[in-house]
Amino acid sequence: MQSKHTTEELISSSEAARILGVHAASIKRWSDQGKIQCIRTPGGHRRFLRSEVNAMRRSTIDKPQEFRDRLLEFLLKGEQLQAEGELLSFWGQSGRWEHVGDAVGILLEDIGKAWLDGELLISEEHVASETLLRSLARLRTMMPQQPQARTCALATAPGDDHTIGLALSELVLAEHNWQTLWLGRHCPTETLIEVIKRPNVGMVAISASAYLQTPQALAQVIREIGPIALATNTQIVLGGSGAWPQSVFGVVRVHSYAEFGLHLRDLSQVGAAK
Repeated sequence: MQSKHTTEELISSSEAARILGVHAASIKRWSDQGKIQCIRTPGGHRRFLRSEVNAMRRSTIDKPQEFRDRLLEFLLKGEQLQAEGELLSFWGQSGRWEHVGDAVGILLEDIGKAWLDGELLISEEHVASETLLRSLARLRTMMPQQPQARTCALATAPGDDHTIGLALSELVLAEHNWQTLWLGRHCPTETLIEVIKRPNVGMVAISASAYLQTPQALAQVIREIGPIALATNTQIVLGGSGAWPQSVFGVVRVHSYAEFGLHLRDLSQVGAAK
């Protein structure tokens, strides 16, 4: 009688990671934790049943909504420790901070819409936002820092004061062995230029919200910093929902944390960052 393992397709850790949209290290960790079964080859390599990997993928489809609902409840109550636990739990399930970031991004859009529709008091929105910021900052301190890590400066566009996106980006960067230089909100162009010129800064990531900056204003920022970034071989990454210009001065436009994570992995492979 044939075993189930001989009649079903076995796949490698890298293929399982590709199907689930995570790093191969996450698959191995989940295997060690017993979250997914693996079979060892005679050479000691892990193999996974494709059917189990596909089932795991299907089981995670509805989890982001469940995560957002629970996290919102804790944030509205100002329960920081519970919010941190929920963020860590979802990170453990999804395998990367970029997936957490994208789920939280949807939650922030929902909070903003609820406030505009009068479903949330301004005090509730403030409590939720500040609790989330404090939670993300504390989680960052729990992550180990590589002694020779590359540096990415984080800033919002001039006149923009929404820094939650930067806090989420900081976790994604740390997971890819980058350290950060926090410039924060309302960062003037002059400050961006000064930081771009620093020899230890390999990347500057700038976020812009949709409603606080015009396309013309954002284009002017890039016209001023773009040539300097090219001259110093400093990567400029543009995020947020603002109307950034694209395909100019070698800047990289990302629309999600998943895209940002992929870009960081590409940089690591080609050694493009200075």
